[in-house]
Amino acid sequence: MQSLYEGKTMQRLVEARIEIDERVTKGEKLPEAMILYAVDAEHFVIAAKPLKNLEEKALTETQVKVVSEQNKHVIIIPKKIYDFYHLNENDYTIMASEKDPETIIIAI
Repeated sequence: MQSLYEGKTMQRLVEARIEIDERVTKGEKLPEAMILYAVDAEHFVIAAKPLKNLEEKALTETQVKVVSEQNKHVIIIPKKIYDFYHLNENDYTIMASEKDPETIIIAI
């Protein structure tokens, strides 16, 4: 039993969650895996499909998991990204593209 707990503790150290109301994505179902692009110190973008313009200029790019829960999407991001943007300390705005609701922009 203790080893199970240790595994959960370890998981918490490497992952963090961002919850997004499904109204932001206009009710669109998000894929289970998306791409996170760290654009600069104040923005990151989460997209369903590769974005060539961001692939060239992003600070980093990584895969993230998406879980759909009741009336929200939970995006599981690496803890290092969560910490880099100080998401536990800063206010941030979550927006979706008008043209493509599966592209989510987070502004710090």
